[in-house]
Amino acid sequence: MAAARTLRRSRPQPDAAMLSKAKQANFDLEQAREMRAAGLSYREIARKLALTGNQLARIRRALKRAKASRTRLRAKDPDATDRDLLISQSVLPSGLRQTLKAAGFRTLGDLARSIADPDFPGLEALPGIGRHRAQMVNGLLDHHGLLPGPVDLQAAVEALFPEFQDSGRS
Repeated sequence: MAAARTLRRSRPQPDAAMLSKAKQANFDLEQAREMRAAGLSYREIARKLALTGNQLARIRRALKRAKASRTRLRAKDPDATDRDLLISQSVLPSGLRQTLKAAGFRTLGDLARSIADPDFPGLEALPGIGRHRAQMVNGLLDHHGLLPGPVDLQAAVEALFPEFQDSGRS
């Protein structure tokens, strides 16, 4: 019976078609976010995604940090939107959050506005951010509906009327 307790849960052996560890972790986080929104418990999520205890703990911390950030923001300013969420409290990995903060980005709206700027060279051009990290940022912005495009109405309004930019919010 003691031997049964020490068996580790493991994923299938990786092959050439499998994702890297970082991409797999990001994919697991996205799936866990969707499953959690659907009402599944963390135990069920761990079982369905075949997560280890450490992987599940990382996902729990990330989702808890994001939810707490949204709750604090809504309590502070009921009219706040997802554009006002702080990067420092997002689900992005710690190193990436620190890199974005050091680059001068404070909120998701700041980041979305910069990406929408045609003169912005792209996230990959920033030191410490490669293609994979840029994809993670784009995934986060897409999750919140902030990627520039035809559906980003607020960014279009801010481009036409600079006085409506949310840079005055704290």
